[in-house]
Amino acid sequence: MRAWLLLAGAEFTMLRRSAFTLSMGAVLPLALGGLILWAEADTGRAGPGTAAGLLLVTLITLTAYVSGTTTLASRRQQNVLRRLRGSGASDPAILAAALTPPAALTLAQALLLSVALDLRGVRHGPLLLAVLAGILVACALAALTAAFTSAPELAQLTTTPIALAFLGGALWAARTPPAEVGWAMTLLPGAAITQLTRIAWRVPGSGGSLIAVALLLGTAVAAVAVATRVFRWDLRR
Repeated sequence: MRAWLLLAGAEFTMLRRSAFTLSMGAVLPLALGGLILWAEADTGRAGPGTAAGLLLVTLITLTAYVSGTTTLASRRQQNVLRRLRGSGASDPAILAAALTPPAALTLAQALLLSVALDLRGVRHGPLLLAVLAGILVACALAALTAAFTSAPELAQLTTTPIALAFLGGALWAARTPPAEVGWAMTLLPGAAITQLTRIAWRVPGSGGSLIAVALLLGTAVAAVAVATRVFRWDLRR
């Protein structure tokens, strides 16, 4: 725990000093999130619960997942990961510390944009599960994707399939009546997160919160299990 706190503090310092990384990880997702809120306020077609799901999936995808993958690939290229392994810190602590800033930034963005949402009457349990489970699975998938990302510049390419699965799943669930969203659809993390926000907003016909959470956590566990086997700590020569 002490090693994780020290390393996470160092990661926050490096994030603060990198204007480009901070803008890409914070400004762009916030801008897209604001666009989703504006579109919903203008048209009202999706409904507040579904719009909140699309907003949350966008933040999780761009900040926790894409930025997390880029961070790990960058630390490997800088030989930071290799040096940290010789410091006595455990492998999970090193990876968790590197992914803490993207996770915390995603949570802060969600809290900031929630000010624009009407949370009266919202069930906070499913909403909190959507946020935390979504961030967890995104960070786990970031560690897995980083194993196949040889340079931070390639993260925009290697993250595309899973990013499309996040965003595509959210859009698929958004276009599907809540009662028709089955467990097979919630295998896509974006669909599971969107369904949880619908449950939080008490959208008629929405259900299956336990299944959605179980599938999100199952995806995270599977991603971590594979990542621990294939993750590369050194640059491939």
